[in-house]
Amino acid sequence: MKPHVFPLITALAIGIGGGAIGAGTVLTFYSPQVTPAAVAAPILPKAGQSGEAIADLVDKVGPAVVNIDTVSTQVREVDPFGGFGFFGSEDAQPRRFVEKRKGVGSGFIVDSSGFVVTNYHVIRGAKEIKVTLPDGRKFSGRVIGKDPDSDLALLKVDARNLPSLELADPAAIRVGQYVIAIGSPLGLQHSVTAGILSAVNRDIELNRRVNFIQTDAPINPGNSGGPLLNMAGKVVGVNTAMAAQAQGIGFAVPVSTLMEILPQLKAKGKAERSWIGVGIKSLPEDKSKMFYPADHGVLVVQVTPGSPAQKAGVLPGDIILEVDGKAVKAEKDLISAVSRKSSGTKVDLLVSREGQKKALTMRVETRPEQAAQAEDGREEGTENP
Repeated sequence: MKPHVFPLITALAIGIGGGAIGAGTVLTFYSPQVTPAAVAAPILPKAGQSGEAIADLVDKVGPAVVNIDTVSTQVREVDPFGGFGFFGSEDAQPRRFVEKRKGVGSGFIVDSSGFVVTNYHVIRGAKEIKVTLPDGRKFSGRVIGKDPDSDLALLKVDARNLPSLELADPAAIRVGQYVIAIGSPLGLQHSVTAGILSAVNRDIELNRRVNFIQTDAPINPGNSGGPLLNMAGKVVGVNTAMAAQAQGIGFAVPVSTLMEILPQLKAKGKAERSWIGVGIKSLPEDKSKMFYPADHGVLVVQVTPGSPAQKAGVLPGDIILEVDGKAVKAEKDLISAVSRKSSGTKVDLLVSREGQKKALTMRVETRPEQAAQAEDGREEGTENP
């Protein structure tokens, strides 16, 4: 599988090409564009009966947070003679070795019957998945569903009457509220960190399809897939990434995305999205260097044969300026507008082609499975709505 490198991301702690590997799993990236938002003064959490608010909260929610150990395999070829074997000798042929690689991440139980939420990158490529509860019980985990676009996965363990976590109301999430993260950073099971919710709707290079929650609660390798919780003990996000060039900047998939994706993973094993079949990327910062400058929009770099875009006449080199009458200023504007439409719904695009504006109409289709699986081969810096 070809590794995929995102712009402004010089390190992926999980190794995009190898699945669930390494001592701990969390997406790590470098981006000078991410800065903490100004936050309102948070309301101090109320202490429980013991007078220790966070400790009481951990006692309440901790039993539903799990450790996830994975084993994946990778085939390596090694020349036994370092390229100096005898001509025509079978001994000179590269030897194949199957290498086992271990990984660790976190997750949390969302249903007492044994459904566990984690990040997709935690279990990606895993041949074996072991789920360990805080009380020491261990279970084999089965992948029920996965969605690389949102970096979410749903596992199932064969157990009943398990403790589970509630999902928070997305409308009640506030910048400045106290949050805690529970997980297995560096394999240190059931570690707790605390902070505040620093910002919402963060657009980062790591994943243009998710509007991340930002937090200053420390998130480290192994935390991925664990819950970010409010002081009521409800899940506000799924811990996913950290900014390596800064302190106190971590990111979580918001609960609103989890609520949207979870029922689909449970029912279908995947999340279905609509598409038009174009590969897009941002316009260059210095737009004066463009042959046909545009103030805003996204550049079409590829058009899938037989796709709605191809049938409607979209061409590589077009600049998509508007979707359904709304300006497209970034990739996520087009991705969000298209992916949320029902299959068969009409979408209107305004494109600039060699400096001339052109209106195009098409009907979105459900994204084919092979297109959803082609992410690793995507041109660097492109997105595929």
